[in-house]
Amino acid sequence: MASLKKRGKYYYIRFSKTLNGKRHRVTKSLGLRYKNKAEEALKQLEELEERGEIDPYSEYFEPQKVLEDLNRKKQPAPVYTVREAADYFYQLKSHLSNKTVRNDDKRRVHKQGAYEQAVEHFIKLNDIADLPIRQVGLFHFEKIIFKPGIKSTTRHFYYRQLRVFWNTLKDRDIVEEDYFKILRKNLPPKKSTVIPKMISDEELMQVFKAFDKEVERKKKLPEFRPYFAQQWFKPLICCYFYGGLRRNEAGYDPELPYSGLKGENLYYEDGELVAIYLGITKGRKERIIPMKTYWREQMVQYLEKRDPVKPDDYVFIYLGGSKKGWPVTGSRAYREFKRYLKEAKLPSSRTLHGMRHERITQWIEDGFNTSEAQYMAGHSSSNVTNRYTHLRAKNLLRKQREIEQRKRSE
Repeated sequence: MASLKKRGKYYYIRFSKTLNGKRHRVTKSLGLRYKNKAEEALKQLEELEERGEIDPYSEYFEPQKVLEDLNRKKQPAPVYTVREAADYFYQLKSHLSNKTVRNDDKRRVHKQGAYEQAVEHFIKLNDIADLPIRQVGLFHFEKIIFKPGIKSTTRHFYYRQLRVFWNTLKDRDIVEEDYFKILRKNLPPKKSTVIPKMISDEELMQVFKAFDKEVERKKKLPEFRPYFAQQWFKPLICCYFYGGLRRNEAGYDPELPYSGLKGENLYYEDGELVAIYLGITKGRKERIIPMKTYWREQMVQYLEKRDPVKPDDYVFIYLGGSKKGWPVTGSRAYREFKRYLKEAKLPSSRTLHGMRHERITQWIEDGFNTSEAQYMAGHSSSNVTNRYTHLRAKNLLRKQREIEQRKRSE
Protein backbone atom coordinates (compact mmCIF):
# COMPACT_ATOMS: atom_id res chain seq x y z
CA MET A 1 0.00 0.00 0.00
CA ALA A 2 1.39 3.37 -1.00
CA SER A 3 0.33 7.00 -0.62
CA LEU A 4 1.62 10.48 -1.35
CA LYS A 5 2.78 13.06 1.17
CA LYS A 6 3.97 16.60 0.46
CA ARG A 7 6.79 18.12 2.45
CA GLY A 8 7.62 21.67 1.56
CA LYS A 9 7.65 21.92 -2.23
CA TYR A 10 8.22 18.23 -2.99
CA TYR A 11 6.12 15.06 -2.95
CA TYR A 12 7.17 11.90 -1.10
CA ILE A 13 5.88 8.34 -1.51
CA ARG A 14 5.05 6.34 1.61
CA PHE A 15 4.83 2.54 1.56
CA SER A 16 3.35 0.70 4.54
CA LYS A 17 2.54 -2.91 5.40
CA THR A 18 1.77 -5.04 8.45
CA LEU A 19 3.90 -8.14 8.95
CA ASN A 20 3.47 -10.45 11.95
CA GLY A 21 1.39 -7.78 13.64
CA LYS A 22 4.14 -5.21 13.23
CA ARG A 23 3.75 -2.07 11.15
CA HIS A 24 6.47 -1.34 8.58
CA ARG A 25 6.66 2.03 6.90
CA VAL A 26 9.13 3.69 4.55
CA THR A 27 9.01 7.23 3.10
CA LYS A 28 11.14 8.31 0.13
CA SER A 29 11.34 11.51 -1.89
CA LEU A 30 10.08 11.48 -5.48
CA GLY A 31 11.82 14.75 -6.28
CA LEU A 32 8.60 15.97 -7.90
CA ARG A 33 6.83 19.28 -7.27
CA TYR A 34 3.61 18.80 -9.25
CA LYS A 35 0.73 16.67 -8.08
CA ASN A 36 -0.17 15.15 -11.46
CA LYS A 37 3.43 13.98 -11.96
CA ALA A 38 3.56 12.59 -8.42
CA GLU A 39 0.28 10.69 -8.88
CA GLU A 40 1.59 9.18 -12.11
CA ALA A 41 4.80 8.11 -10.32
CA LEU A 42 2.75 6.60 -7.47
CA LYS A 43 0.78 4.49 -9.93
CA GLN A 44 3.94 3.27 -11.70
CA LEU A 45 5.68 2.28 -8.44
CA GLU A 46 2.59 0.52 -7.09
CA GLU A 47 2.38 -1.56 -10.27
CA LEU A 48 6.08 -2.47 -10.01
CA GLU A 49 5.62 -3.52 -6.39
CA GLU A 50 2.60 -5.70 -7.25
CA ARG A 51 4.66 -7.48 -9.94
CA GLY A 52 7.49 -7.98 -7.48
CA GLU A 53 9.94 -5.93 -9.54
CA ILE A 54 10.86 -3.61 -6.65
CA ASP A 55 11.15 -3.94 -2.89
CA PRO A 56 10.25 -0.56 -1.35
CA TYR A 57 11.38 -1.75 2.09
CA SER A 58 14.91 -2.46 0.97
CA GLU A 59 17.57 -0.04 2.20
CA TYR A 60 18.76 0.23 -1.42
CA PHE A 61 15.38 1.31 -2.79
CA GLU A 62 15.61 4.70 -4.55
CA PRO A 63 12.30 5.62 -6.24
CA GLN A 64 13.81 8.46 -8.28
CA LYS A 65 16.33 6.10 -9.88
CA VAL A 66 13.63 3.47 -10.50
CA LEU A 67 11.43 6.03 -12.25
CA GLU A 68 14.37 7.37 -14.25
CA ASP A 69 15.25 3.86 -15.48
CA LEU A 70 11.61 3.09 -16.21
CA ASN A 71 11.06 6.21 -18.29
CA ARG A 72 14.31 5.65 -20.16
CA LYS A 73 13.11 2.22 -21.25
CA LYS A 74 9.85 3.61 -22.57
CA GLN A 75 9.95 3.72 -26.34
CA PRO A 76 8.51 6.85 -27.94
CA ALA A 77 5.98 6.71 -30.72
CA PRO A 78 7.64 5.56 -33.99
CA VAL A 79 9.71 8.47 -35.24
CA TYR A 80 11.44 7.96 -38.57
CA THR A 81 11.17 11.11 -40.65
CA VAL A 82 11.94 14.74 -39.82
CA ARG A 83 8.23 15.52 -40.10
CA GLU A 84 7.38 12.86 -37.53
CA ALA A 85 10.19 14.07 -35.28
CA ALA A 86 8.86 17.64 -35.41
CA ASP A 87 5.32 16.54 -34.59
CA TYR A 88 6.60 14.39 -31.74
CA PHE A 89 8.55 17.38 -30.40
CA TYR A 90 5.45 19.61 -30.55
CA GLN A 91 3.50 16.94 -28.68
CA LEU A 92 6.09 16.92 -25.89
CA LYS A 93 5.84 20.72 -25.66
CA SER A 94 2.04 20.82 -25.85
CA HIS A 95 1.79 21.90 -22.19
CA LEU A 96 3.08 25.30 -23.29
CA SER A 97 0.85 28.03 -24.71
CA ASN A 98 0.23 28.26 -28.45
CA LYS A 99 2.55 31.26 -28.43
CA THR A 100 5.31 28.66 -28.26
CA VAL A 101 3.90 25.62 -30.07
CA ARG A 102 0.91 25.05 -32.31
CA ASN A 103 -2.41 23.99 -30.87
CA ASP A 104 -4.38 23.05 -33.97
CA ASP A 105 -4.27 20.30 -36.60
CA LYS A 106 -3.70 22.46 -39.67
CA ARG A 107 0.02 23.08 -39.23
CA ARG A 108 -0.45 26.82 -39.25
CA VAL A 109 2.42 28.36 -37.39
CA HIS A 110 1.43 30.89 -34.72
CA LYS A 111 3.13 34.22 -35.39
CA GLN A 112 4.75 34.08 -31.94
CA GLY A 113 5.46 30.33 -31.91
CA ALA A 114 9.20 30.33 -31.35
CA TYR A 115 9.79 26.58 -31.62
CA GLU A 116 7.56 26.19 -34.64
CA GLN A 117 8.97 29.18 -36.46
CA ALA A 118 12.46 27.73 -36.26
CA VAL A 119 11.66 24.04 -36.82
CA GLU A 120 9.21 24.60 -39.67
CA HIS A 121 11.61 26.99 -41.39
CA PHE A 122 14.40 24.43 -40.88
CA ILE A 123 12.30 21.74 -42.59
CA LYS A 124 11.12 23.96 -45.43
CA LEU A 125 14.49 25.56 -46.22
CA ASN A 126 16.21 22.16 -46.39
CA ASP A 127 13.20 20.39 -47.95
CA ILE A 128 13.68 17.44 -45.60
CA ALA A 129 10.18 16.64 -44.32
CA ASP A 130 10.44 13.04 -45.59
CA LEU A 131 14.14 12.58 -44.80
CA PRO A 132 14.90 9.95 -42.13
CA ILE A 133 15.69 11.91 -38.94
CA ARG A 134 18.99 10.03 -38.44
CA GLN A 135 20.18 11.27 -41.82
CA VAL A 136 20.00 14.93 -40.77
CA GLY A 137 23.51 16.31 -40.86
CA LEU A 138 25.48 19.29 -39.61
CA PHE A 139 25.12 21.05 -42.96
CA HIS A 140 21.33 21.12 -42.59
CA PHE A 141 21.66 23.24 -39.45
CA GLU A 142 24.45 25.35 -40.94
CA LYS A 143 22.22 26.18 -43.90
CA ILE A 144 19.70 27.97 -41.67
CA ILE A 145 21.88 29.28 -38.83
CA PHE A 146 24.59 30.67 -41.12
CA LYS A 147 22.30 31.76 -43.92
CA PRO A 148 23.82 34.87 -45.60
CA GLY A 149 22.27 38.26 -44.91
CA ILE A 150 20.49 37.59 -41.61
CA LYS A 151 21.17 39.45 -38.35
CA SER A 152 23.26 38.07 -35.49
CA THR A 153 20.21 37.98 -33.20
CA THR A 154 18.32 35.93 -35.81
CA ARG A 155 21.16 33.41 -36.00
CA HIS A 156 21.08 33.06 -32.22
CA PHE A 157 17.28 32.66 -32.31
CA TYR A 158 17.49 29.72 -34.72
CA TYR A 159 20.39 28.23 -32.77
CA ARG A 160 18.45 28.29 -29.47
CA GLN A 161 15.18 26.87 -30.78
CA LEU A 162 16.77 24.17 -32.94
CA ARG A 163 19.08 23.16 -30.09
CA VAL A 164 16.05 22.50 -27.86
CA PHE A 165 14.43 20.52 -30.69
CA TRP A 166 17.53 18.42 -31.37
CA ASN A 167 18.49 17.84 -27.73
CA THR A 168 14.94 16.72 -26.95
CA LEU A 169 15.26 14.06 -29.65
CA LYS A 170 18.75 13.17 -28.45
CA ASP A 171 17.59 12.70 -24.84
CA ARG A 172 15.08 10.16 -26.12
CA ASP A 173 17.64 8.27 -28.22
CA ILE A 174 15.91 9.22 -31.46
CA VAL A 175 19.14 10.80 -32.72
CA GLU A 176 22.73 10.41 -31.55
CA GLU A 177 24.92 13.17 -33.00
CA ASP A 178 25.61 16.39 -31.09
CA TYR A 179 26.08 19.14 -33.67
CA PHE A 180 25.50 22.15 -31.47
CA LYS A 181 28.88 22.27 -29.77
CA ILE A 182 30.39 22.72 -33.24
CA LEU A 183 27.76 25.26 -34.29
CA ARG A 184 28.29 27.26 -31.10
CA LYS A 185 31.96 27.85 -31.93
CA ASN A 186 31.06 29.60 -35.20
CA LEU A 187 28.23 31.78 -33.88
CA PRO A 188 28.96 35.53 -34.06
CA PRO A 189 28.78 37.55 -30.80
CA LYS A 190 25.24 38.42 -29.88
CA LYS A 191 24.52 42.13 -29.70
CA SER A 192 22.44 43.22 -26.73
CA THR A 193 18.89 44.12 -27.73
CA VAL A 194 17.74 44.62 -24.13
CA ILE A 195 18.81 48.18 -23.29
CA PRO A 196 16.85 49.91 -26.14
CA LYS A 197 13.70 48.18 -24.82
CA MET A 198 14.19 49.42 -21.26
CA ILE A 199 12.32 52.48 -20.04
CA SER A 200 13.49 54.84 -17.29
CA ASP A 201 11.52 56.36 -14.40
CA GLU A 202 11.53 59.73 -16.18
CA GLU A 203 10.17 58.20 -19.38
CA LEU A 204 7.44 56.36 -17.49
CA MET A 205 6.29 59.64 -15.97
CA GLN A 206 6.17 61.14 -19.47
CA VAL A 207 3.93 58.25 -20.58
CA PHE A 208 1.63 58.82 -17.60
CA LYS A 209 1.60 62.56 -18.33
CA ALA A 210 0.47 61.80 -21.89
CA PHE A 211 -2.24 59.53 -20.47
CA ASP A 212 -3.48 62.24 -18.05
CA LYS A 213 -3.53 64.79 -20.87
CA GLU A 214 -5.68 62.46 -22.99
CA VAL A 215 -8.09 61.88 -20.08
CA GLU A 216 -8.48 65.65 -19.58
CA ARG A 217 -9.22 66.05 -23.28
CA LYS A 218 -11.88 63.34 -23.16
CA LYS A 219 -13.54 64.89 -20.10
CA LYS A 220 -14.52 67.89 -22.22
CA LEU A 221 -16.45 65.71 -24.67
CA PRO A 222 -20.25 65.54 -24.17
CA GLU A 223 -20.28 61.73 -24.47
CA PHE A 224 -17.61 61.28 -21.77
CA ARG A 225 -18.28 58.77 -19.00
CA PRO A 226 -15.86 58.30 -16.03
CA TYR A 227 -15.58 54.54 -16.58
CA PHE A 228 -14.20 55.15 -20.08
CA ALA A 229 -11.08 56.76 -18.60
CA GLN A 230 -9.11 53.48 -18.44
CA GLN A 231 -8.69 53.65 -14.69
CA TRP A 232 -6.67 50.44 -14.88
CA PHE A 233 -3.90 51.86 -17.08
CA LYS A 234 -1.54 53.43 -14.52
CA PRO A 235 -1.71 50.71 -11.82
CA LEU A 236 -1.38 47.94 -14.41
CA ILE A 237 1.63 49.56 -16.06
CA CYS A 238 3.13 50.05 -12.59
CA CYS A 239 2.91 46.28 -12.08
CA TYR A 240 5.14 45.85 -15.11
CA PHE A 241 7.55 48.66 -14.31
CA TYR A 242 7.89 48.41 -10.51
CA GLY A 243 7.03 44.73 -10.10
CA GLY A 244 8.87 43.30 -13.09
CA LEU A 245 5.83 41.17 -13.95
CA ARG A 246 5.57 39.45 -17.29
CA ARG A 247 2.88 40.71 -19.66
CA ASN A 248 0.36 37.96 -18.92
CA GLU A 249 1.11 37.70 -15.21
CA ALA A 250 -0.50 41.10 -14.63
CA GLY A 251 -2.73 41.18 -17.72
CA TYR A 252 -5.14 38.42 -18.73
CA ASP A 253 -4.67 35.81 -21.46
CA PRO A 254 -7.47 33.22 -21.86
CA GLU A 255 -4.97 30.62 -23.10
CA LEU A 256 -2.76 30.69 -19.99
CA PRO A 257 -4.06 29.19 -16.73
CA TYR A 258 -1.89 31.45 -14.55
CA SER A 259 -2.58 34.75 -16.30
CA GLY A 260 -4.17 37.85 -14.81
CA LEU A 261 -3.53 39.34 -11.38
CA LYS A 262 -6.27 38.29 -8.91
CA GLY A 263 -7.39 39.35 -5.47
CA GLU A 264 -5.52 36.42 -3.96
CA ASN A 265 -2.29 37.94 -5.31
CA LEU A 266 -2.68 41.13 -3.25
CA TYR A 267 -0.55 40.82 -0.13
CA TYR A 268 -1.67 42.83 2.93
CA GLU A 269 -0.07 43.47 6.31
CA ASP A 270 -2.17 45.06 9.05
CA GLY A 271 -4.76 45.99 6.43
CA GLU A 272 -2.23 47.75 4.19
CA LEU A 273 -1.36 46.59 0.69
CA VAL A 274 2.42 46.04 0.76
CA ALA A 275 3.32 43.46 -1.87
CA ILE A 276 2.23 41.23 -4.73
CA TYR A 277 2.31 37.46 -4.24
CA LEU A 278 2.51 35.22 -7.29
CA GLY A 279 2.19 31.46 -7.33
CA ILE A 280 3.71 29.26 -10.03
CA THR A 281 3.68 30.98 -13.44
CA LYS A 282 6.02 30.72 -16.43
CA GLY A 283 9.17 30.44 -14.34
CA ARG A 284 7.54 27.80 -12.07
CA LYS A 285 8.62 29.78 -9.02
CA GLU A 286 6.51 31.35 -6.27
CA ARG A 287 7.48 34.87 -5.34
CA ILE A 288 6.61 37.99 -3.33
CA ILE A 289 7.39 41.43 -4.74
CA PRO A 290 7.41 44.33 -2.26
CA MET A 291 5.72 47.50 -3.51
CA LYS A 292 7.38 50.86 -3.93
CA THR A 293 5.37 53.79 -2.57
CA TYR A 294 4.24 55.20 -5.93
CA TRP A 295 3.13 51.78 -7.18
CA ARG A 296 1.16 51.14 -3.97
CA GLU A 297 -0.52 54.57 -4.23
CA GLN A 298 -1.65 53.88 -7.80
CA MET A 299 -3.01 50.46 -6.83
CA VAL A 300 -4.90 51.80 -3.80
CA GLN A 301 -6.44 54.64 -5.81
CA TYR A 302 -7.63 52.18 -8.44
CA LEU A 303 -9.03 49.67 -5.92
CA GLU A 304 -11.04 52.44 -4.28
CA LYS A 305 -12.77 53.12 -7.62
CA ARG A 306 -13.90 49.56 -8.24
CA ASP A 307 -15.96 47.04 -6.27
CA PRO A 308 -14.21 45.07 -3.51
CA VAL A 309 -11.89 42.43 -4.98
CA LYS A 310 -12.58 38.86 -3.90
CA PRO A 311 -9.75 36.28 -3.98
CA ASP A 312 -10.87 34.83 -7.34
CA ASP A 313 -11.67 38.22 -8.92
CA TYR A 314 -9.37 39.68 -11.55
CA VAL A 315 -7.89 42.93 -10.26
CA PHE A 316 -7.75 44.84 -13.54
CA ILE A 317 -11.15 44.97 -15.20
CA TYR A 318 -13.18 47.31 -17.38
CA LEU A 319 -15.34 49.45 -15.10
CA GLY A 320 -18.01 50.17 -17.67
CA GLY A 321 -19.16 49.89 -21.27
CA SER A 322 -19.90 46.71 -23.20
CA LYS A 323 -16.98 44.90 -21.53
CA LYS A 324 -17.82 45.88 -17.98
CA GLY A 325 -16.35 43.36 -15.55
CA TRP A 326 -14.12 41.70 -18.15
CA PRO A 327 -10.42 41.35 -17.28
CA VAL A 328 -7.99 43.60 -19.12
CA THR A 329 -5.77 41.51 -21.38
CA GLY A 330 -2.01 41.81 -21.57
CA SER A 331 -2.27 42.54 -25.29
CA ARG A 332 -4.66 45.46 -24.61
CA ALA A 333 -2.27 46.86 -22.00
CA TYR A 334 0.55 46.62 -24.53
CA ARG A 335 -1.42 48.42 -27.25
CA GLU A 336 -2.38 51.26 -24.92
CA PHE A 337 1.18 51.56 -23.62
CA LYS A 338 2.47 51.86 -27.19
CA ARG A 339 -0.17 54.48 -27.96
CA TYR A 340 0.77 56.73 -25.03
CA LEU A 341 4.45 56.08 -25.70
CA LYS A 342 3.91 57.62 -29.12
CA GLU A 343 1.93 60.50 -27.62
CA ALA A 344 4.86 61.18 -25.26
CA LYS A 345 7.23 61.20 -28.28
CA LEU A 346 9.42 58.49 -26.77
CA PRO A 347 11.36 55.81 -28.72
CA SER A 348 9.07 53.11 -30.07
CA SER A 349 11.62 50.45 -29.05
CA ARG A 350 10.39 50.62 -25.43
CA THR A 351 8.33 47.56 -24.40
CA LEU A 352 6.51 46.08 -21.43
CA HIS A 353 9.10 43.32 -21.22
CA GLY A 354 11.75 46.02 -21.31
CA MET A 355 10.21 47.26 -18.05
CA ARG A 356 10.91 43.83 -16.57
CA HIS A 357 14.54 44.10 -17.67
CA GLU A 358 14.72 47.60 -16.18
CA ARG A 359 13.27 46.47 -12.85
CA ILE A 360 15.57 43.46 -12.40
CA THR A 361 18.59 45.60 -13.28
CA GLN A 362 17.38 48.25 -10.82
CA TRP A 363 16.95 45.68 -8.04
CA ILE A 364 20.59 44.67 -8.46
CA GLU A 365 21.72 48.32 -8.56
CA ASP A 366 19.68 49.03 -5.42
CA GLY A 367 21.63 46.40 -3.51
CA PHE A 368 19.54 43.23 -3.75
CA ASN A 369 21.79 40.23 -4.26
CA THR A 370 21.39 37.86 -7.21
CA SER A 371 19.36 35.31 -5.19
CA GLU A 372 16.91 37.98 -4.04
CA ALA A 373 16.56 39.40 -7.56
CA GLN A 374 16.05 35.86 -8.89
CA TYR A 375 13.32 35.25 -6.31
CA MET A 376 11.43 38.46 -7.08
CA ALA A 377 11.79 37.97 -10.85
CA GLY A 378 10.62 34.35 -10.66
CA HIS A 379 13.57 33.08 -12.68
CA SER A 380 13.91 29.30 -12.66
CA SER A 381 17.70 29.59 -12.91
CA SER A 382 20.23 31.98 -11.41
CA ASN A 383 22.01 31.94 -14.78
CA VAL A 384 19.18 34.06 -16.20
CA THR A 385 19.42 36.58 -13.36
CA ASN A 386 23.20 36.77 -13.68
CA ARG A 387 22.78 38.34 -17.11
CA TYR A 388 21.52 41.48 -15.41
CA THR A 389 24.82 42.02 -13.65
CA HIS A 390 26.18 42.51 -17.16
CA LEU A 391 23.51 45.12 -17.84
CA ARG A 392 24.43 46.77 -14.56
CA ALA A 393 28.10 46.90 -15.65
CA LYS A 394 27.14 48.53 -18.94
CA ASN A 395 25.07 51.09 -17.08
CA LEU A 396 27.98 51.90 -14.75
CA LEU A 397 30.30 52.32 -17.73
CA ARG A 398 27.78 54.64 -19.36
CA LYS A 399 27.58 56.76 -16.20
CA GLN A 400 31.36 56.89 -15.96
CA ARG A 401 31.60 58.20 -19.53
CA GLU A 402 28.96 60.82 -18.77
CA ILE A 403 30.96 61.97 -15.72
CA GLU A 404 34.13 62.24 -17.79
CA GLN A 405 32.36 64.19 -20.53
CA ARG A 406 30.90 66.55 -17.93
CA LYS A 407 34.32 67.19 -16.40
CA ARG A 408 35.87 67.88 -19.80
CA SER A 409 33.18 70.43 -20.59
CA GLU A 410 33.69 72.30 -17.29
